Amino acid sequence: MVLVISQDTFDNAVRENIEDLGLEPEEALQEAVKQFESQGVDLSSIIKELSISPSVKANIETEITKLKKLTKKDTPDKELMDQMEIIKEECDKGLVNRVGVGKAGAYNALLDVLEVKKSYVAVERTCLKTLISLMNKQPDLLDERGIKLMLTFLHIKTDFDVKKLTLRWIKSCCVLHENNRQNIFDANILDKLKDLLNDGSSDILREVLAVCRSLVLDDDVRVEFGKAHEHARIIASEILCPLTQLMARFKGDEPFIHDLMLTVSALMVRTEFCKKVHDAGGIEMIAEVMNHFSGNERINKQCFKLIKCLAGNDICKANMLHKNMAPTITKALTGNKGNVSTAVSGLTAIAALTLRSPENSKTLFEADIPAAIVDIMKMYPDNKEVQKSASRAVRNMVSRSRYQNKTFIELGIDEILQSDLKKFKDIEYDIKAALRDLGCNVKFNEEWTGKGGALTTGGKLS
Repeated sequence: MVLVISQDTFDNAVRENIEDLGLEPEEALQEAVKQFESQGVDLSSIIKELSISPSVKANIETEITKLKKLTKKDTPDKELMDQMEIIKEECDKGLVNRVGVGKAGAYNALLDVLEVKKSYVAVERTCLKTLISLMNKQPDLLDERGIKLMLTFLHIKTDFDVKKLTLRWIKSCCVLHENNRQNIFDANILDKLKDLLNDGSSDILREVLAVCRSLVLDDDVRVEFGKAHEHARIIASEILCPLTQLMARFKGDEPFIHDLMLTVSALMVRTEFCKKVHDAGGIEMIAEVMNHFSGNERINKQCFKLIKCLAGNDICKANMLHKNMAPTITKALTGNKGNVSTAVSGLTAIAALTLRSPENSKTLFEADIPAAIVDIMKMYPDNKEVQKSASRAVRNMVSRSRYQNKTFIELGIDEILQSDLKKFKDIEYDIKAALRDLGCNVKFNEEWTGKGGALTTGGKLS
């Protein structure tokens, strides 16, 4: 398990370096970082900056006290909103300032505003914006009271901006915080998200998708075992089919389609979910998206990732290229080869589709995929990920379809792979496997050899 410390422990170490060692504040900070890193402590969630000055701290406390007083009396909306804007501006200055505002009690003060001014839409919007700013990278502030308010504002008839801001608040509280994810999920947020899938706005739906993805993160180093897989399983069981059907509804909306592909890929953690997407017409929809956005690198990258996920299911893999997907894949790979991450995703998808599938290999071969693969390898000769993914794709293409060897060799694959052997020792196995199945000259190292001689035991055989 990763070693972690609290913010107070880190701050105390900095303070001791100043008081006991006589170091300047900046030197004390750097020394504390060096000290903890040498001990193997993860400092990713620690503020590695100097604390705010006492005068700034006093000013923050004054402004929050003023907000509390304004909330308790019949204050005009604009005056209350202006006061929250002052607090938001302080939070926007940086993480150190946000922590100072949090320690001064801003979180509970803002929740008081939401409870007192419920249905005052303009006030709710300003309050939620301030909460989002306050809790950015400090989600520890969230408690049961906050979660209850979140769910209150997710009603289908709630003001559009209030819903959108609430969803953003939820997402920010889930990032880097496993306990928040579990508590929010256990509060039955999925029921609210399912209701919002019927919302006509792609802006709201994109926020819903972002929350779904945040609930299946596994990014909290403080927790040894999270529930990312369990959350993904439940969410996929409930909403994967409706999500797939949204592809047709918003097929021309570029930002939405990108987020949708990203979300569906994140939820497909089990092979039966791949079959659900298949049965809902997902393959045809993916093909349509790739054809519609043929030159869009971001969308095609996500489509390739989704294809790789679907190829994990044997039925999906067998049917994938029956939908005239092969020419679409070749076109997308060729048209977006200028983006290295999209190219890697495409090569990885090809490797997944052709693994132990000579039928898929034949279909892609006839769609001129070999030329696309070799062209990308020539374009990125020094990129290890490209060469690794391409080597695996080539190996899977030819391993059970040796008639393709001649075409690959005529395209210059032998020279490329031989050159890769000299440059990339840590992917040697993948390169050699491709050379072997291509019938090229390659020498494998014997991983283990016995010393010879008779085996002996502690006793005698009878």
